[in-house]
Amino acid sequence: MSRISEVTALQQQRIKEMTDRFQTEQIADSTKTQLMLQNMTQTLNDISSTLALIADNVMSK
Repeated sequence: MSRISEVTALQQQRIKEMTDRFQTEQIADSTKTQLMLQNMTQTLNDISSTLALIADNVMSK
């Protein structure tokens, strides 16, 4: 699996888990917002890691 596919799969898994949790539990709006921000932050971290791997690969050639 490519790194891009891996990042996409992780993002989709996090979104599914978050929406499932929102549907099955009584969660305050502030908590929902916090969870969504954490999800976006993790996605940005994944993207940064992917870009760093790409940059390392390009620089080593």
